[in-house]
Amino acid sequence: MKANVTMKALSVAVLGLAGLAFAGSSMAACPAGAIPSEGGAWSAKQESAGTFTVGTGGANGTECTGKSRVTTTASALAVAVVRDDTPTNEARYRAQFMINADTLTAFGGLQGVQLFQVQSAAAGVSGSRQMLRAILVPGGASGKRIRFQIAGAPASVQGASLDLTAGWNRVQIDLTTGAAGTVKVWVNNGTEATPTQTVGPVDNSSWVGVDRVFMGLAAPTIDFAANQGNRDVSFDEFDSRRQTFIN
Repeated sequence: MKANVTMKALSVAVLGLAGLAFAGSSMAACPAGAIPSEGGAWSAKQESAGTFTVGTGGANGTECTGKSRVTTTASALAVAVVRDDTPTNEARYRAQFMINADTLTAFGGLQGVQLFQVQSAAAGVSGSRQMLRAILVPGGASGKRIRFQIAGAPASVQGASLDLTAGWNRVQIDLTTGAAGTVKVWVNNGTEATPTQTVGPVDNSSWVGVDRVFMGLAAPTIDFAANQGNRDVSFDEFDSRRQTFIN
């Protein structure tokens, strides 16, 4: 696959010609679920004390949306995610997704949950394959923020929390692997030259490159499960590239 081309672009479920997603097409119909055995396009699904389902009414007129939830008794090991295995040892990886967390009310205190994770082809110095995490935390005018953490040696680097708005939010990352690895983040920001935040530098060279990506709720705090359990957080319009900015 040549550089600068799309690795995968999809709504939650339906792929169109040349790997591009249908967006609001009257021909598109939501499948039973997100993975191939259910009619979807994601590589796999992982569910434990939670579910990832497909429903109607996506972002920007798309037909379908992914809905992730955990149970009220979920532990920090709970997962309700879909997985994309398209990347192949990618030294640079761009990805974008849409998120809507309006169903979460009274979101505060010690509540938090992972939304997105990037894993490597090889374990880093800590023995983990986790290169990047995006975590939903309380704060801001809408009551919700997103925080990014990039793993490296000798320790991870964590960025400041970025405000989300009510409704759908567009999130894009550009992860670079190397002795001075970074992640650039755009939140509701379509200007490539001015990222909303840059996290790093950090030495993440031993992680080799991106190999798989997870989208959905995972690793909830006990407070999150108790207060937000059985409430759906919606995801849509996932897109991944090697080089080019995603508009």
